[in-house]
Amino acid sequence: MTRFQRRPKNKFAILILIFFALAGKAFCEKITDNDYKFSLDVPEGYKISDYTKDGLSYVFSHDNIPVTLIMKIINDNSETEGSKILQKNLSKLNAQGQTASFNWSEKSCGISNFSMTLDTSYTGWAVCAPLLIKNNFVLLLCYAPTEKQGCDQFIISTINSLCIDEKYKNTPGIITSYAFPKEGTKNIELNIGGKKITTSIDKSDIEAAKFTVDLEYSVLTLYANHKMWKEAWQRYYRMIYRDNAGRLEKASFDIFNALYASCKAENPNNPDITYAQKLLSWVQNFSYKRAASKSESDFTSIPEVLCGQGNDCDSRSMLLSILLNSKGIDTAMLISREYSHAVAITQINAPGQKYLMESNKKEYLFGETTAKVTWGMIAQEHADRKKWIPVSFTE
Repeated sequence: MTRFQRRPKNKFAILILIFFALAGKAFCEKITDNDYKFSLDVPEGYKISDYTKDGLSYVFSHDNIPVTLIMKIINDNSETEGSKILQKNLSKLNAQGQTASFNWSEKSCGISNFSMTLDTSYTGWAVCAPLLIKNNFVLLLCYAPTEKQGCDQFIISTINSLCIDEKYKNTPGIITSYAFPKEGTKNIELNIGGKKITTSIDKSDIEAAKFTVDLEYSVLTLYANHKMWKEAWQRYYRMIYRDNAGRLEKASFDIFNALYASCKAENPNNPDITYAQKLLSWVQNFSYKRAASKSESDFTSIPEVLCGQGNDCDSRSMLLSILLNSKGIDTAMLISREYSHAVAITQINAPGQKYLMESNKKEYLFGETTAKVTWGMIAQEHADRKKWIPVSFTE
């Protein structure tokens, strides 16, 4: 993980060390600022190409895509709204484009689809959001030469990965939230193991979630032959998880409240595995659907799944991950290019086939979502652990 730390006694030494370690070298991990508590889960392959000695401004470039990302920390005691800070900085660049103000992560933020002329003409997106430290803001500008077509989705995905508060890390991204404001409640009726459950999503959730799936799939396709294709695949699912989990907060609460008490009564020694099994059996009965064209993602967004749309193994595995993680049961996904398959894995103490997660050295039970089996069972032809790629949503 790329961390930007500033300590009064040796901040310049630390920043120079970071710069020489990363300049000219592509990386794929999250950009995290430990002082200001914000992060970016940018697409793979960005590298630091310039920075300021105070550690408050960084320029990132990409080897394969003609996109530039500027990240700047701004201290301003005169403004409280991100849109005002954004307007000031775009004006300094003589950039053209309207700036809008909206609330995101309980903060007043600014956004702009701008154009400017430096050595050539550029277009891109910019956002500005208040940070947890009072009077401080993060400004992001991501742009490409206007003549270079097809960079817009890559730019939006980059900025959309911003998180300014860990409390909201599993909520829709800043651009998605701006483009798809809340529209009101849409009620949904679920039947899980014979238990009827009434819950709801927002009326905008299906369209907004599909936007994120399509956006991230367009980015993923750029990495088909890239050396970081595995990391790009993992990020693809992380970005979709973040968006979908934020939309399922109420559904997760309602499902848990409806089922968990009976799981405790049925299995007081291990109610978690009983709850997880009820959910696994539920998704195993979903209607199957694959994309009609290879040019579109197979992934059915979770709001669509809840509303009865057909789906496949990865949508089901992510739904399980969202529902179990929301109640503190660590659950992840495994994906495999060789098997063209995905499964859920959960960190519950129960017998069965397990997968060792290298990042935390914990064992997770396999959860097959397309065959009617219990947790801990996996088909022999899918049992080679080396052919699975883990996607964690809690680390």
